[in-house]
Amino acid sequence: MIAEERRKIILEKIRTEKAVSVHELAQQLNTTPVTIRRDLDLLDKQGLVIRSHGGAIINEEKVGYEFRFDTRKDYSQDIKAKIGKKAVSFITPGDCIGIDVGTTAYEMSRFLASVGNLNVVTASIPVVNELLPCEDINVICTGGEVSRRDKSLIGHNAIRTLKEYILDKAFIGVAGISFDCGFTLFNMNDALVKRVLVERAKEVIILADATKIGVARHAFFCGLEAADKLITDKRITPEDKSLLESHGIEVIIADEDEE
Repeated sequence: MIAEERRKIILEKIRTEKAVSVHELAQQLNTTPVTIRRDLDLLDKQGLVIRSHGGAIINEEKVGYEFRFDTRKDYSQDIKAKIGKKAVSFITPGDCIGIDVGTTAYEMSRFLASVGNLNVVTASIPVVNELLPCEDINVICTGGEVSRRDKSLIGHNAIRTLKEYILDKAFIGVAGISFDCGFTLFNMNDALVKRVLVERAKEVIILADATKIGVARHAFFCGLEAADKLITDKRITPEDKSLLESHGIEVIIADEDEE
């Protein structure tokens, strides 16, 4: 188990149980107390937990906190890559597409060279960097204020650029898919940019692993009816799939054919 995955599990356990002990975590994760203490110290420095004698407790002020892009990028990277690869199969040469910020959208960009002859509009700095060597892909970078946490561009300049384009397809990442609240994120800066991507696209394709389904975060950006497709993974339940389809969303399972 990689360190980031282990810390994610630790954080989720602390969020659920409010407090954990070093020895309990070491047993559950089959690692040493020294490793767990190091993980807890790092989570404490990030403000996510509060170290206590022999363990840690949740920092209630930080519940729902989103990790930085570089931290999130490696978490469930294999699933994100499968979702991204499947997303590219819906792109036709000659398309003008919008690619959202976020780690799953970034994974998608890594497969775009196989399509070619595209116009790509994005506010994602990692996506721009990924596509720079692709000479047959015209990249339109929005400009705007730099969000170092998300490695993205936000604000009025980013929104103004997006409004100048009509997109054949927009590929959108989310932090939560709620049947009550719609598609949600951790912060409103990203929500404002995503709303414009959705508005300017003929087809809206949501990229989200199954852990996002049934979750509501703090910032709403559009209702379920705005999405045409959802690309997810086989952990989605039949009930959730049926509910999403009842909202007119075509659900595509990226790893459906795997054993």
